[in-house]
Amino acid sequence: MPNKEVTVQKKGGIQNKDAAYLVQRAMRYESEITFEQKSKKINAKSIMGVISLALKEGDKVVISANGSDAEEAIKDISSILEFE
Repeated sequence: MPNKEVTVQKKGGIQNKDAAYLVQRAMRYESEITFEQKSKKINAKSIMGVISLALKEGDKVVISANGSDAEEAIKDISSILEFE
């Protein structure tokens, strides 16, 4: 299962609106996509899960995906988190 560690670059962290956008993007993919931070692992297609991570600027998160479009999903989602 491919994965990538990214550092959140967004000033002010990931707010509710950003979380909703991340989930919408994740829903485009067939693959199962997860975010893992410290000991917490959540489904990237769950708005409550993404919000519960409370990602701040500088936080590290591992994005994993499993499925036919896993590599593309990781590339897309990581670009959102790394965007300033």
